[in-house]
Amino acid sequence: MLMDKLREGAQGRIAKIIFWLIILSFALAGVGSYLNSPVDTSPAEVNGEPITAQALDTAYRNERSRLESQFGENFSQLASNPEYIKQMRKGVLDKLIDQLLLDQQAHETHIRVGDEQVKAAIRAMPEFQSEGKFDNERYLNLLNRAGYTPQSFSESIRQDLVRQNWVGGLIGSEFALPGEVKTIDLLLQQTRDATLYTLPVDHFLKTMTVTDAELSAYYQAHQKQFMSPDQVKISYVLLDAKDLQATVAITEQDVRDYYDQHLDQYRTAERRQVAHILIADKDAAAALKHAETLLTELKAGADFAKLASANSTDTLSARKGGVLDWFEKGVMDPEFDKAAFALAKTGELSPVVKSQFGYHIIKLLGIQPEAVKPFEQVKQDVERKLREEKAHELFLDKQQQLADLSFENPDSLDLVAEKMELKVLSSDFFSAATDKAPFNDPKVKQQAFSDSVREQNINSEVINIGDNQAMVLHVLEFKHASARPMDEVKGDVEAAVKLEKAQQAVRQQAEELLAKLLKGEPVDELVTSLSGKREVRAGLTRMSSDLDASLIQALFRVAKPVAGKVSAELVSQVDGSQVVLVLNKVGQSDKPSTMEAMLQNQLAQGRSTVVYQALLEQTRADSKISYNSLSEQQPLE
Repeated sequence: MLMDKLREGAQGRIAKIIFWLIILSFALAGVGSYLNSPVDTSPAEVNGEPITAQALDTAYRNERSRLESQFGENFSQLASNPEYIKQMRKGVLDKLIDQLLLDQQAHETHIRVGDEQVKAAIRAMPEFQSEGKFDNERYLNLLNRAGYTPQSFSESIRQDLVRQNWVGGLIGSEFALPGEVKTIDLLLQQTRDATLYTLPVDHFLKTMTVTDAELSAYYQAHQKQFMSPDQVKISYVLLDAKDLQATVAITEQDVRDYYDQHLDQYRTAERRQVAHILIADKDAAAALKHAETLLTELKAGADFAKLASANSTDTLSARKGGVLDWFEKGVMDPEFDKAAFALAKTGELSPVVKSQFGYHIIKLLGIQPEAVKPFEQVKQDVERKLREEKAHELFLDKQQQLADLSFENPDSLDLVAEKMELKVLSSDFFSAATDKAPFNDPKVKQQAFSDSVREQNINSEVINIGDNQAMVLHVLEFKHASARPMDEVKGDVEAAVKLEKAQQAVRQQAEELLAKLLKGEPVDELVTSLSGKREVRAGLTRMSSDLDASLIQALFRVAKPVAGKVSAELVSQVDGSQVVLVLNKVGQSDKPSTMEAMLQNQLAQGRSTVVYQALLEQTRADSKISYNSLSEQQPLE
């Protein structure tokens, strides 16, 4: 239908006028200028070498896929922000520039990487492996999805290896001196004892009063705090696969055929129950000998349950004579699993079996053979699944129909709803922060607050909400963010003013408390009168997690106390409460810890990072980098 209308339009008077206008534009501008002056579509150029738009789009898509995999559904919300996507795209381009700069530098060193090194690197990549071995089919499929050919991917790996060898040679020699490592190790082992005086802001908040003048002044100075966000009101049609299930016709034979075709879904795997004795010991030889001795006793007629109770390292099963719950193949440790399913008769014993946990003796207690649930038993479940599948197939067809109709009739949803036999629904005003379904879906918000959908007064594109719902929306009204009137937010303004005054008051009292402590004057009476508390903490380290991070940082920032002087600091908390820290004692070990090797490695890595960043900065400074305005364009989704 859509293509027919386009063909009809191509024969109309308007189309002919447009055609002649295009011809005229070529005549005025000169055809030669179009043929001889191609537009530069390279997003950037580095020392005369371009970064192609295709390379940027490929890198962008790969980065987008990585972020979608990392953040899941949360990424959709991030991606709905055009500024975030713009910054992400710029970040990808900057990485490509850095890579090209390093490639150019590495090329000048004449470093070479052979074909066998490239093949070995590709074969070792876990992305291309199945069950620990290189899978050529998987390799080709993944390359195809990422937009690579085997040749282009091999060359990219070759260049990566050249770059890695060159950069590694520059930064891989960084190291940390033993004295540096020792100093940091001792600092990390340092402990501190402190007294904390906490003055809560709540004590002052209860007594605060505000005037109308203060409310008005605060409201005028902080209007951004009391803004109503952008809001939108939409009409929409919602296609739901669940609503289509009632329209699906299914016969008894359809259900029977589906059952026959999906027997594996109704098959119960073989299960076994065993008892075992586990012998685990740091001395593997001793453990094996112990297990073999027990097996000899069992073969001579000893009671399995008694030996398990007395000897098994698996204390949980030992209490039950070594008996384990029923399990299917593939659930247990591979070696244990293999031995358990090799037993044929109830009561049969396995030889001594080694697993990652130790040495086992396994006794077969029972077998539940594989079975298929009869049709009558699962008939309702089969029918439900079949109905869901057929409804989903119908949903996909109608989804395409919805897309076509909303595109052909962009000005309204009425005709779309009529032909699709759907209702046009409408929403109340909602903001981008709404949590009400279906408007809380990030893709719905993106379309509802889209400038193009609103300004052109057109239907949105089809929005997929999960796998079973699709929506098309039309913006009815839009409210820009605006300051809420004083009468509406007076309570919030009053609370904010009271809190600000309470924070100022508690800060003033905390400063007075600190001054008294520094003079050596008693403060307990003052702390009590302000509903404060005093607590003594000993043995705190930089890694302590039972104290707020801001307090730990402040405590280890305070100077070591000297005789006759108090070493203290005032720290503000997030809610405005104040804490005065008094450092009582510093504890210091003179022996190295077990972290020295790790610290040495971390210091070396940190210096390597600094050298690498300096290398990039210097290389950029010495290079000619130009950006094309087309680099601001968004890639195809």
